[in-house]
Amino acid sequence: MRNTIAIFVYIIGVFLGAALMAPIVWMAVFSDMPILNFLNFLESHDDFHRYYNRCLMVLSLSGLWILWRVTKIKSWRELGWTKVAGNSRPLYYGVILGLTSLTAIITLTFIFDAREFRNDIQSSEWTQHCINTLSAAILVGIIEETLFRGILFGLLKRDMNWRAAAVISALIFASVHFIDQKPAISEVTWSSGFTAFPQFIHNFSTDPYWPAHYFNLILTGLILAGVFQRTGNIYCSIGIHAGWIIALKSNGFLTRPANTHILWGENKISDGWIATPLLLILTWYILT
Repeated sequence: MRNTIAIFVYIIGVFLGAALMAPIVWMAVFSDMPILNFLNFLESHDDFHRYYNRCLMVLSLSGLWILWRVTKIKSWRELGWTKVAGNSRPLYYGVILGLTSLTAIITLTFIFDAREFRNDIQSSEWTQHCINTLSAAILVGIIEETLFRGILFGLLKRDMNWRAAAVISALIFASVHFIDQKPAISEVTWSSGFTAFPQFIHNFSTDPYWPAHYFNLILTGLILAGVFQRTGNIYCSIGIHAGWIIALKSNGFLTRPANTHILWGENKISDGWIATPLLLILTWYILT
């Protein structure tokens, strides 16, 4: 279980490190010490959660080198990054599958009058929407699939059956999406990284849509891990992830809720039970 232990030590170390590092960075930015004046350009961002998130990101990326060395990953090929030549077709198929699967679900919301098209979109908004959506699809698809499927799932399945590894990686993948709150911290002290962390966690008590959202994210993680296992590379998983992002963001841009319900979700398909049957079918097909 060496690789599994290494993963959990890495995760705990990154969160503890960010909790220790964020107050130090925040105090340095707002310090009056002349030697730290070069950090003054960051003073416009006085929300502590920004500093915690940036420290978490820096430590996550820098810690990957240590994880790479400890687990003796020999090359990017082990993470699913095989030669692009001859493997580009799974990427295109993945994008098509991601787009068509969510488009089918979105169509159902119109059939049942759960959403309606917006009529207030300005022509100038289209360019920004396309840039933001494509950028998010490419960057998030590559980064999250490399981290969660290439590294996390890839290392877990060294120690256990790949289906068990898929379940564990999917649970972690779903859970990190709920560290999404942005509380206002009035006073930052050396211990703020620890005391403020519970406030970063999603407010489940006021969100009736979170069970569907969490379960759908788990199914999403299982599907992407299964595709990675079946294809032997990461390209199809990236394509599916990117296709889903394009469909979700375009749905949010082009339409708005006509009514909200736990079946349809609040403002995105992933937080409603309407998406669950299709995701269950895909999960069963890929994992069996």
